[in-house]
Amino acid sequence: MRTVLPTRRRLSLGLALAAVLTGVGAYAASAAPTAAPTAAPTPIALTSPACPANLQQGEADGCVTQLQLELNLTGAALTVDGKFGPATNTVLRNFQASHALTADGIVGPATKSALDSAAASASGTVDLRTQCGDLRTGAAGPCATTLQTMLNKFGAGLTVDGKFGAASDTAVRNFQASHGLTIDGVVGAGTKTALYASAPTPLPSGPVDPAKVLNAAKSYLGVPYVWGGGHSLRGEGPGPSLGTCDGYHGSIQPCPANSTAGLDCSGLVRAAYRFGAGIDLANGGDTSEQTRDKHLTPIAESQRQPGDVEYFGTDAHTTTHVVLYAGTDPGTGADMMYEAKETGTNVHYVTLHTGGYWYHVTA
Repeated sequence: MRTVLPTRRRLSLGLALAAVLTGVGAYAASAAPTAAPTAAPTPIALTSPACPANLQQGEADGCVTQLQLELNLTGAALTVDGKFGPATNTVLRNFQASHALTADGIVGPATKSALDSAAASASGTVDLRTQCGDLRTGAAGPCATTLQTMLNKFGAGLTVDGKFGAASDTAVRNFQASHGLTIDGVVGAGTKTALYASAPTPLPSGPVDPAKVLNAAKSYLGVPYVWGGGHSLRGEGPGPSLGTCDGYHGSIQPCPANSTAGLDCSGLVRAAYRFGAGIDLANGGDTSEQTRDKHLTPIAESQRQPGDVEYFGTDAHTTTHVVLYAGTDPGTGADMMYEAKETGTNVHYVTLHTGGYWYHVTA
């Protein structure tokens, strides 16, 4: 339940490129300078589990078709027949030598990654729906690059580096939440469809609309509570994210915050106001830092309105928990709140707890 972080850290996003990646799809044969013969096997992504970890001369299948297509995109003129013969071997070794790789004619993880990146640069973006499998944390290459570029159209603010790390995971979850999708960080068919079908909308601005803030909070119902979740500890911005085990004293052991994406109490309030009002409370700070944000005005409990926030602690600026007042439920007549309570629970909509310090948020 306690959400004060002992140290506000920002960790590097320098994730190593995965050795074997899933979901990086094939480029269209029409993009290659030399058209593929009709007898060539259907291309298979080099990083697909269906392809050998190390592809080499003598192989004949869709993995080789894909290899030849990508080599042609980088300037070769191979006949695309799906057969890894001497000509393909020579072109591959030349590619490896020109990209500071071991020129051994073996298409291992490093060569696959280099080929994917070079082909992506030569051919432009890929179509997530037809050329990429399900994308998730750890993916890299042209599919991840295209995903990041598309998410940025929805205000994600990602560095487009072709690496699906913590920041991209948060951006995907935020997109899923704002489009009524399952919030799992996996870019499957539903998320892809929404990415292509949805018109980007800017973050709200101007006077705070409590209804939009509460709708944003509602979209996170069911998201796990994570100690430090939503605090940009890795530079990823508001929304569900990995947390931290620093200062964690919960009963669930080992600490799940480093492996579970979610929100803590102030992370929930931050996300609700960021995506519901365009305000980033304390820029990822803890509950005490949020109470000092310039957008907050202290009010009496009797003045509370839907969208107001209530902090609990020893005084108005030394706090350990926060909830978002949701107003009176029309069905039950009870005052309700949105809350991320503690590890082992999810964001929920429950009867309001009172007795804390109240604030109204304005633009």
